[in-house]
Amino acid sequence: MRFAICYVSTATKDLPQSEVVKILEETQIRNNKHGVNGLLIYSDGNFFEVIEGAEIKIKDLFKIIREDTRHKNIIMIFEKEVDKPFFEAKDANFISEDTQHRQMDVENFLYYIKDLDEGTQKTVKNILKAIG
Repeated sequence: MRFAICYVSTATKDLPQSEVVKILEETQIRNNKHGVNGLLIYSDGNFFEVIEGAEIKIKDLFKIIREDTRHKNIIMIFEKEVDKPFFEAKDANFISEDTQHRQMDVENFLYYIKDLDEGTQKTVKNILKAIG
């Protein structure tokens, strides 16, 4: 059984764009190395991430994420076991304002949340609209 956590957070005010790029790249490398699938979006000073994988790995990773001082106001959207992966692809991915295929990835993500309850789907869609 796979486990997924989805959250949003706000970058600290003094976080330069170069550090955001570093976060996005490090996250992609770390997640792929540890078998964590997901999507990290950064837009207008906000992060939106979904991580999925083995439950222990995901919960341990989320503890690290919560302790990272480069962001604040972390709000968990959902934390749950998933019958089938949201992200069929092997690799984790990220989206930022500079990513060329951003809209396609967001639309693909919306497909993956279709198995969530209606209220959670609506919340996720509203967050994606706000940060997109």
